[in-house]
Amino acid sequence: MTDQPLTEAEIELALSELPGWNHTDDHLVCSWTFDGHLAAVSAAAAVGWLQERRNHHADLTIQYNKLTVSTTTHSAGHKVSAKDTALAQEVSALLD
Repeated sequence: MTDQPLTEAEIELALSELPGWNHTDDHLVCSWTFDGHLAAVSAAAAVGWLQERRNHHADLTIQYNKLTVSTTTHSAGHKVSAKDTALAQEVSALLD
């Protein structure tokens, strides 16, 4: 079964509950800055565990002490779906 993309209104509503997250190029994107490189790498590993548990995998980018999470749903035509908003909520709860 294919996941359904969210409407713009649904995405905006979700973003109202996700401080720091943005909707860019059909992705939900947020960045965190840490005290050093190892802290950013550790955060990325923790996010990786969340993704495995959900079987929904975002792109993770580490730039020294900064971790950026960018999520979209391939089975929804590379659009934002409820899977992305749920993952964003869980990542925020972990990293904020």
